Amino acid sequence: MTTALNVLMLLAGLILILKGGDWFVDASVKIAKALKIPELVIGATVVSIGTTLPELLTSLTSVIKGMIAGNEQQMQGFTDIAIGNAVGSMMCNIGLILALVMIIKPQKAEGASFVSKGLFLLSVSALVVLFSITGGALVLWEGIILLVLFVAFMGANVYEALKKSGKIKGRKDTAKEPMYEESKSQDSDVKLDKKEKIKTALTFIIGAGCIAGGAIFMVNGVQDLCISFGIPEQIIAVTVVAIGTSLPELVTSITSLRKGNEDIGIGNVVGANIINATLLLGLVSVVTGRGLNIDAFTRNYVLWFMLGITAILVVPSLFTKKAGRVQGVIMMAAFITCVSLNVCSVLGVF
Repeated sequence: MTTALNVLMLLAGLILILKGGDWFVDASVKIAKALKIPELVIGATVVSIGTTLPELLTSLTSVIKGMIAGNEQQMQGFTDIAIGNAVGSMMCNIGLILALVMIIKPQKAEGASFVSKGLFLLSVSALVVLFSITGGALVLWEGIILLVLFVAFMGANVYEALKKSGKIKGRKDTAKEPMYEESKSQDSDVKLDKKEKIKTALTFIIGAGCIAGGAIFMVNGVQDLCISFGIPEQIIAVTVVAIGTSLPELVTSITSLRKGNEDIGIGNVVGANIINATLLLGLVSVVTGRGLNIDAFTRNYVLWFMLGITAILVVPSLFTKKAGRVQGVIMMAAFITCVSLNVCSVLGVF
């Protein structure tokens, strides 16, 4: 397959993922509202997972294709795409997208919700680094631990959402919570007629299909491009694929900033990174049945940069109650440095 066709496949996959993600989330929210599921619960589950579907499906598809290939070398190549996409997306979300938003306009980082979610993100990021340096891989039982943490995170989200809505006993917190803000709307009580039910169901199915098909296109395009140019899969995964699959978070953050709802940005990114670290890495580790080998550069450099950028976001914000421009500049500089080191490593500069 020619280089031009590979690039077209990569772009087609990206477009399918982004558009399919929109359709999938919109249909999911409409279905949930029609079933009278509280809006805050929708935001805590459907919307937060929906923005990470591109990363999840891309990494999962990559691992499955590697298992089908059967060849150990090919399996490692697909694994590099899966790991690079997950970790690269986490770095991109914070070091590029959120850093850019913070530089444009400092973000509020206050309240019990940010403290708990920020510390949880920092903890799971550190746990992923710990798992990677104690054996050079995410083994099966470590993947299971990450999945348990994902379930705990989602359970805490649902509990907090129900408490805020007053549907369970406890102090009702009326403070603005960015994790759920994007799911609010005026039409909380949605009734679907037969035609709307069919349309919504088709949108749900087509959206899911576009995400799955787009993930396959992206993985195939990346793999063939790497073979054509002799570039390790890891470098494209941690840059092109990671940035591409992080576009939903970028669009959400920039749109919310433009509309004056800047608090959404930090909540969306923190939630997305927690899901990437727990659900994505945990699931792809478990699916293989034997865990995931992590390449030396990701293990020795990329993961540490990811942890460092996360710490730069979370730790100062706990004391200052905001995510400011200086933090944003440092985070973006760290992200650019990591990507540059990645490129230099592949080119044999060091």
